[in-house]
Amino acid sequence: MAKNKTKNKRIIFPNNQGGKIAALILGIIILIIVIWGSVIAFKKPSTKDALTDAANTKIETARVDVKTTNSKAKLYSNYVVGPNNTIHITMKSIPKSDTNSELWANNKYVYHRDGTKQWNYIKQNAIFSKVYSGYKKLYTAHDFSQFSDDAFKAMTIKANGFNGYLISYNGDNRDVIRGMQNTTTVAPTSNPQLTNVKSIKLRINVNRKKELTEMYYKVTYHSKKEGTLTLHLYDINQVNKLKVPSSVTKNAKKLDFKLK
Repeated sequence: MAKNKTKNKRIIFPNNQGGKIAALILGIIILIIVIWGSVIAFKKPSTKDALTDAANTKIETARVDVKTTNSKAKLYSNYVVGPNNTIHITMKSIPKSDTNSELWANNKYVYHRDGTKQWNYIKQNAIFSKVYSGYKKLYTAHDFSQFSDDAFKAMTIKANGFNGYLISYNGDNRDVIRGMQNTTTVAPTSNPQLTNVKSIKLRINVNRKKELTEMYYKVTYHSKKEGTLTLHLYDINQVNKLKVPSSVTKNAKKLDFKLK
């Protein structure tokens, strides 16, 4: 009987010792988190160091959302760049216009449709390759070395959790605006004059290795005719799969297109 009584006895920590141990472990974890966060905060790079290194980020795949608003319309564009030069582009305007369209492309073919449901396709060629080099600028325009020292000083940097750092700015600083224009301009002639820009809101995320992970900026112009331009670059090197859907390829009609 003595043996059975011993077996049935519940072993507990006296004086709630288990709770004290659990509290001690939790306290240690919190202390480690606080120390680690402090190390990240104190060791954070300058905006110049972070952005100069981020400029070297090689972007192979990404997603880009672009929104333009003015006194006449709103235009939404979405670009997805996947592996092996596969691209998906959608454009939508409010009110609806001829700019509403969708495009898929890979190394062999370009598929396109406008406001209709009919898909058409042509073979890839030099002309379209040149056009796509312009689209590529949307997600590879991050040469932040274009910023001046005064622009770097105007921006702020802070720890973004444990993953990296956030560089931000919101205002009308001419140096920041000029630097961002030089960094992101697709073509020199397509960029509005500096005097036309009223303000800029900017957020740039980099990881602990100071590689670019996300970029957002919104440009507001003085004239309502020009309105605003917003660009959001994200999922950098995270688009692992992108394929032209079979619903597009099986219904597409070939267009006769000859280079002269």
